[in-house]
Amino acid sequence: MKKILIGAQILAAVFLLIKGLSLFGILSETQGLPDVTAIAATALAQSKVPAPEKPPAANSSAAPAQAAKTPLEDALTEQRGLAEALVARQNELDAREKALRADEQRLIALRKDILEKMAILKTSEEKLATRMEALREEDIRRYKEMAKVYEAAPPVKAGPMMEKLDTRTAAGIVRQMKKDKAGALWGYLTPQKAVDITKEITRSDAH
Repeated sequence: MKKILIGAQILAAVFLLIKGLSLFGILSETQGLPDVTAIAATALAQSKVPAPEKPPAANSSAAPAQAAKTPLEDALTEQRGLAEALVARQNELDAREKALRADEQRLIALRKDILEKMAILKTSEEKLATRMEALREEDIRRYKEMAKVYEAAPPVKAGPMMEKLDTRTAAGIVRQMKKDKAGALWGYLTPQKAVDITKEITRSDAH
């Protein structure tokens, strides 16, 4: 604005100068008037106020100041953070699900192993029970054979023979003897041997 005012003042001064020269006859009509436009342009060029010096440029190594974020950028940043949190949560859930599936597979394998071992144990128990039953029947068969021998022998001889047997064998033979034969034999046993045989027979019957 100041430049325009100064230019206008210079232009007015030029017109006044030309007007004065014409009045005093310094400039004739044949010579014509000087190029007013050129004179004005020259005056305007001379009247230009020097432009203020630019402040020294900032250090090129310094980082430019970060522009303030707009509301849209803030919203986008918030949404991006929320999406990253959701992805992290989903990854955590996937990892837990994977771990649970692995545990489930281990439990299934462990259950299968336990069932197989239980089946093997049951088979072994059945075989053992069968074997024990066979042994028991074998013992009964032998006791019956020995009982016939003791029944055939006179009680006076059978008693001392039974006295020398272990309590379990003696009890097994007595159980297979006829009651009258066993009673006759009973009188030829020592009281302690008779008591031990009686206890063994009672214990076996309880089982």
